[in-house]
Amino acid sequence: MTRTATTRSAWGTWIGFESCPTLLGRLVEGFAGPWIPLEDVPVPVASVASAVPASDADTARDGTLDAAPDGALDAAPDTTRDAARDAARNVTRDAAPGGTGAIGCVLLAARSPADLRRAVPLRGLLPTATRVRIAVADVPSWAAQPLPVAAPGACWRHLTEMRVTRRGRGWHLDAAFSEPVPAGDVVAHVANGLFGGCAATTPVAGLEGGVTADWRPGDPNVTLSPPGGPVPDRRDAPGCDLPLRQANGSVVAGPAVTGAAATSPGVTSSAVMSSGVTSSAATSPGVTSSAPAATGLTGSVLAGSVLAGSVLAGSVPAGSGSTGSVADGLLPPLDEAVINPIGFRRNPAQGIAVLAVRREGFVVALGTDKLVRLPASGRVTDVDIARLRDVRGVEVPGPQAAEGRTGEIARVVAALSAAGIPVLAAPDPARDRALGTALATALVAVTGEALASDLRREELSIRLRRAALREHGAAARWRGLALAAGLPVPPDPKVSILLCTRRPEMVPFAVEQMERQRGVSAELIVGLHGFTAREAAIPRTRLPLTVIEAPATTPFGEVLNRMAAVASGSCLAKVDDDDWYGPDHLADLLLARRYSGADLVGSAAEFVYLEPLDVTIRRCIGTERFVPLVAGGTMLVTRAAFEAAGGFRPLARTVDGQLLQAVEAVGGRIYRTHGLGYVLRRRSAYGHTWRQPVQSFLASFQEQWRGLVFNELMEDGARWRAEVTR
Repeated sequence: MTRTATTRSAWGTWIGFESCPTLLGRLVEGFAGPWIPLEDVPVPVASVASAVPASDADTARDGTLDAAPDGALDAAPDTTRDAARDAARNVTRDAAPGGTGAIGCVLLAARSPADLRRAVPLRGLLPTATRVRIAVADVPSWAAQPLPVAAPGACWRHLTEMRVTRRGRGWHLDAAFSEPVPAGDVVAHVANGLFGGCAATTPVAGLEGGVTADWRPGDPNVTLSPPGGPVPDRRDAPGCDLPLRQANGSVVAGPAVTGAAATSPGVTSSAVMSSGVTSSAATSPGVTSSAPAATGLTGSVLAGSVLAGSVLAGSVPAGSGSTGSVADGLLPPLDEAVINPIGFRRNPAQGIAVLAVRREGFVVALGTDKLVRLPASGRVTDVDIARLRDVRGVEVPGPQAAEGRTGEIARVVAALSAAGIPVLAAPDPARDRALGTALATALVAVTGEALASDLRREELSIRLRRAALREHGAAARWRGLALAAGLPVPPDPKVSILLCTRRPEMVPFAVEQMERQRGVSAELIVGLHGFTAREAAIPRTRLPLTVIEAPATTPFGEVLNRMAAVASGSCLAKVDDDDWYGPDHLADLLLARRYSGADLVGSAAEFVYLEPLDVTIRRCIGTERFVPLVAGGTMLVTRAAFEAAGGFRPLARTVDGQLLQAVEAVGGRIYRTHGLGYVLRRRSAYGHTWRQPVQSFLASFQEQWRGLVFNELMEDGARWRAEVTR
């Protein structure tokens, strides 16, 4: 990062610095501008760059770009802005196929990893260049280095030099190429390397300009369209399955059709709307609209209406004045890869912070200390979450103090909740409608008294994050929009539960633990190790059931492999026959897999019932982090990672630890989520595959209770307590 770029040969763009503009000017050495906000870059009307495969993108760039001078942002005089606009237009024209050559250097400055992911769907707005610099100003402590995942396209074949350096609290990447390459491809590959293999979001989306990028963060497989224009086709296929457009401050979503159909008389649009708002999208003569209630969509009329149905490409005028904070009555979806519980602290050292409304945005303060500044849109990043990890909770203003910013406050509340930061909020009907019933209900239980207890605070945190991520996560939001538009959606991932036991008397108990699982599609594979089905009383169950019998001489790992071979799920979950599982155990593991992107997830064996002593303890185990170890009775692994690791080793013991080691050895990632949905039962070490003695659990614990005790997320178990005391 030592070479100096000139205005003529360099083009710089930024994203995420609305609340801290002064940081941008001192972030990148040797670059004096012009700068342009990436979200303000217009989509070239005559370009199809965003509608072609990445390998062809370097031959499809054209059009003009707007720019703002360094440090001036939106406050620059018109003459200065015009000069910067002309300079950027000249540089971009030179980079076009008909110009004099590619731009020498494209520089993207992102405030946080979350902002880098928001830049990914806008990659088609970046020109080609022989040098690409990416500067991320701040990253949370758990974030990895921005090492790109090199795709097999033309981009990385021309790489001549790349440096990744630590700069303050952030990272800088500088890549040089022998031939011009699409800078947007480099950005997408760096974001992919930073966050790992997070699941793709469907359906394929069309975005109208930069403001709608909040709706598809991290997704390179989008199609950009100019305001009011049709979605350009891809090669031999429509450009998208579901376009997103702005219309007078609203975001309109619906199946794409050709631009010509937009003006055809007699065309009917079936618009599915939430909140029962009349559609204003169909403006062409003869276009009519019907509006049944949207299935699976919730929200309030805060800034327009929700439209999901047949929306005619090119028929909707460009929106004006939309900040993207609350669009079409639904909050913009949360990016699970960055707004999540990773880094949650069980014992926060600080008190309850307060969210205050300011003219330029929001401030989260603890006394006189300003912890976080948020933009007027209410957007929250992973860096903001990291700075709030040590507070016990955040109190948000009520209806009287909201100052007409109810929608933006709702967006902040949803993000904090998804991150597991408890929110204290007085009832607000408009805000609660935007948040949805599940999240609004979970907020009611959050009180200052409840947050004073670390255990109770974590229980509330888990309920909040479940509701927020399942209601407002990007995957859930787009699934709802697709269903409302009548598009097919992929099925939920199926979990194959591997239950292997040597004890016939434990089969009914173990099956009952899996029977109570909810919110997940599952099948049960029962392995009878050393006895037959005739010797076991296998109860009736609603779950699809497969029974495998194996002789006692067969190694435990081999029995598990036989069970996995007949399983049909995309994920395999190993459970033990004598432990207790909360009703959301499997659903929480799937949720953790989505937001972590890990190949194997599991819980911590925090809560242990020491049966010989009749004592329940809670151990000090770090959770919500990437680790090499999880409890063996809670492992959930993708089928791909399981097969890549070679399955279970055919051993009699330590098969759990061997699988964990193998997953890491082949490059997989392991994540440990919370342990409040699992209680390990520890009997004597004799006859157990895990030989650790009972007394060893007493060496270190945080809390202990007499008898068998469950936290609230286990949803009690009075009958089980009676059974262990008999």
